[in-house]
Amino acid sequence: MTGGEHGFPGTSTTLDLQTPGYEETEYFLSGTATSYERDGAWTSDGRWGVSAADTAPYRTRLLVRAPRNPADFNGTVLVEWLNVSGNSDADVAFPYMYDEIVREGYAWVGVSAQSVGVNSEGGASTVGDSVMGLKNWDPARYGDLVHPGDEYSYDIFTQAGAALRAARGVDPLPGMEAEQLIAAGQSQSAFRMATYANAFQPIAGVYDGLIVHSRSGISAPLGAQADAPAPQGPAGPDAPSPVRLRTDLDVPVLQMLSETELFELGGGAPGTRFVDARQPDSAMVRTWEMAGTAHSDRYLVAIMNAMYQRQFEGARDLSPVLGLINDGPQRYISAAALRAMRTWVIQGEAPRSVDPIQTADGTIVRDEHGNAVGGVRTPQVDVPIAALSGQTTLVPMNGSTTRFDAARLHEMYGSNAEYVARFTAAARAAVAGGFLLEEDAELLIAAAAASGIGEPAEGSPGH
Repeated sequence: MTGGEHGFPGTSTTLDLQTPGYEETEYFLSGTATSYERDGAWTSDGRWGVSAADTAPYRTRLLVRAPRNPADFNGTVLVEWLNVSGNSDADVAFPYMYDEIVREGYAWVGVSAQSVGVNSEGGASTVGDSVMGLKNWDPARYGDLVHPGDEYSYDIFTQAGAALRAARGVDPLPGMEAEQLIAAGQSQSAFRMATYANAFQPIAGVYDGLIVHSRSGISAPLGAQADAPAPQGPAGPDAPSPVRLRTDLDVPVLQMLSETELFELGGGAPGTRFVDARQPDSAMVRTWEMAGTAHSDRYLVAIMNAMYQRQFEGARDLSPVLGLINDGPQRYISAAALRAMRTWVIQGEAPRSVDPIQTADGTIVRDEHGNAVGGVRTPQVDVPIAALSGQTTLVPMNGSTTRFDAARLHEMYGSNAEYVARFTAAARAAVAGGFLLEEDAELLIAAAAASGIGEPAEGSPGH
């Protein structure tokens, strides 16, 4: 699909696709979707049954970012359930995993699975009232889209995956064969992905692995959901709370959690917090709780802000908050997670289990520097230059960064050489654990060496 009033698709990325040899294209997907209702009791173990209810026609869109040369495609497609909590489609997995995607030749496909992304008329968005769904943003391009409601979203997401495996008509991945499909959703979409894993993956069998990124202790309903689900659970007062992922799937599932989800996301009431939904690792489920991270962070907000500013006239400028929020290592852990999931899918080798972040008395246990104890470890928290928190201070769900001044850093490390030595050791440990990729570790070590961190402060004795 091309043309329209704006000349580019909704949710078009501002990240560089040209240099790594990628291109962004768009396709429409149409058919008849099925809605579902619960079949039997739903309990916290996630072993949920559903049965078909109604059918309705739909026409939605797929946004594709893939290597320009099909020979560069590695065979794996990351299929993202686009997030609609900002009143329009937004991609979150793609920016977090961008480095690994373009470095290793993945294809990425964003699915407009929910009604808000297609039909929203704007208003009531934290990003600004001008943020709206595709049909109202560009009627010339998207006026023919039809979304019958979120009760059909799960089947639409299933049909999107099936179309990538075997195109119906125009092929959205021309010259490329999708050998593995990895589904992903973050935040609002992660609530949906949890419900998809528990109720739909067993009957659909389309995806080879699922990444559930930043959910709380509950999941999404079968029907409409404006943002986060009600505290009662996914489908009303008799629905389970908390919600865990079923352990009898025949495909792997990786849960990724920032500090924010442990207590805050979902309202914070007992049963809605992720700490209440913790479960031990099993053959097909792994959980990574990422120390030093927040629900969204400086890296992501900067990218999202550029996208909103380009697409929506009058969108709120988010750049003033960038210096106030978490600046943690989530992008690097996310890249490692994608590679780990691909390895798990292809080779059957599960990622290493990791202890959860330590908690006590309804909060996160922190070390002498203010960083979380336990969880996925990276050099940013083990050899810190700041206290990185996912708990809300000034900007809800975005955590905070409290940087140490030069005097404190010199006291901690004594010299840049010592800082680099410790940072390098921590980076190597993270690589060995599978939580940081070697390519990213080398870049981070080089940046540490060039930073001067650990040297005496300007004007201090010995400088």
